[in-house]
Amino acid sequence: MNAAFLPHFSSLGIITLCLIVPPLIGGLVAGAGRIFDAKKQGMDAPSLLQPFQDFDALWRNEAAGDSLSYVFMSMAFQVMALVLLGLQKNLSPVLFLQAFGVLALIMGGMARPVPYFSLSVNHGLKAFLTHQPILLLVAVGIFFATGSFNFSAIKEYPRLMVIDFPLLCAALLIVEYANRNAINAGAASDPSLAVLKLANCYRAGTLLLLAGFFFAHSLAGAALAAIVLHVLLVLIPRAAAYETWRRKTQWSWGYVYFGCGLNLIWIYIKYWP
Repeated sequence: MNAAFLPHFSSLGIITLCLIVPPLIGGLVAGAGRIFDAKKQGMDAPSLLQPFQDFDALWRNEAAGDSLSYVFMSMAFQVMALVLLGLQKNLSPVLFLQAFGVLALIMGGMARPVPYFSLSVNHGLKAFLTHQPILLLVAVGIFFATGSFNFSAIKEYPRLMVIDFPLLCAALLIVEYANRNAINAGAASDPSLAVLKLANCYRAGTLLLLAGFFFAHSLAGAALAAIVLHVLLVLIPRAAAYETWRRKTQWSWGYVYFGCGLNLIWIYIKYWP
């Protein structure tokens, strides 16, 4: 009986961690980033828990318009995607759910006269159409190498996937960094902003955990790699002047697609007859 209960307990534990860890790590790293910015500018550093306090303050405000329901819908899709990824199910529904979450945000922006994120709806749609195909290319590369979208094939891969997928892994991290900036709410006092930040934690968790599997075969190793990658994506842009970093990252998405194509061709030649 205990042996039969253990798999269910493990699944329940993974689901619980998927619900708790992304907002916890996201809030703490965001608080550390604010402290880093304040120290760099010679200002008084805010509390490490300031992002959680901001969330509580925003959540207490009155909602305006219909966007809040769409943001909740987006968060639900992102949570389901992360849970399926944490349970190491088939990769295909994870990518579809993540895409539906981004589409729900765009629909929410259309539901109000002014979008709840700082960029326009058209820009958000353009970002969606640009970023999501790269995730599909990553999945295709995994299929070329393993012959399956199933995580059992990924865990049985004879070496770390980053060795065969360096450009696809880099593209995945670029997508996460770009999405982090595209879905970036401006100054507002609407509770939809609080839920948007929470949904963004789960969205980032899905992409970074997927990137973590390029560096580890186990879920624990992938989660640790995801946390390290998240910290690097937050702190590296802050290490240099923001304008300098922004100019250096004004690349064309064509270069990213070209890199994905080169990696796919290499994988195809190496593994397919």
